Amino acid sequence: MSAQTIVFLHGTNASSWTMSPFHKFFEDHGYDCHSPTYRFHDLPDGAERTDALRGASIADYVDDIAGFIGTLGTEPIVVGHSLGGLIAQLLASRGLIKAGVLINSSIINGTVPTTEMERALGKMFMSAGTFWEEVPGQDFDLLAAYGLNTMPVTQQHEICDRLSTESGQVLFELFFWMYDMQQTTKVTFENADTPLLFLSGSEDKVVPPSTAKTMADRYGDLATFVEVAGRCHYMQLEKGWEELAQHSLDWVRLLQHKT
Repeated sequence: MSAQTIVFLHGTNASSWTMSPFHKFFEDHGYDCHSPTYRFHDLPDGAERTDALRGASIADYVDDIAGFIGTLGTEPIVVGHSLGGLIAQLLASRGLIKAGVLINSSIINGTVPTTEMERALGKMFMSAGTFWEEVPGQDFDLLAAYGLNTMPVTQQHEICDRLSTESGQVLFELFFWMYDMQQTTKVTFENADTPLLFLSGSEDKVVPPSTAKTMADRYGDLATFVEVAGRCHYMQLEKGWEELAQHSLDWVRLLQHKT
């Protein structure tokens, strides 16, 4: 029997390196692993990257990954972090994947903030002018408070230094889906028949468990929700990530056994 194919999807401002530990873990367990990047995310910071990313949409990234999946000759399992988790959900609603492991998935259309910190983050974007026309970089203080808050300061700086710019349009579609005329992050639940594992770090301030749970609940029995104690938004890079990877592997193997 050929190895199961797994595609790893990264979050905003990032590239495939943020999924490297999981990629190697599953590869070492015999899986056929792939870690594509979204368009232009392999470009270094600078004018070329800025010009290329300006106006890019989540819909573009979904098309990129759908096209990549089309080259594989099989429906893969997708393991997605943050934005990658949202894209996995959109791919699932198109019937393109077998299952999804969602690590602190970004919210889909119809999911509302449940905490003051989430609402405060939205207000920050509101005060940033027409950010959707720009290509913002990563602010260390904001990232440390919201996404890396359980990590040592040294590691916070190491991760932030490797992150880059992102399309402001993508950030608009993530945080202000209610004003997005294209409804880019809307999942067609009538087509949802894909098993999804939602992994939510208890200390994630970007998409806290209380918000992630409301998103998972919309899938009914298709979704399995697990809150991971003491972990932040980037928990796939935290000390002890192996436990998270093992839990994901066990879930994938259970699905394989059932099918």
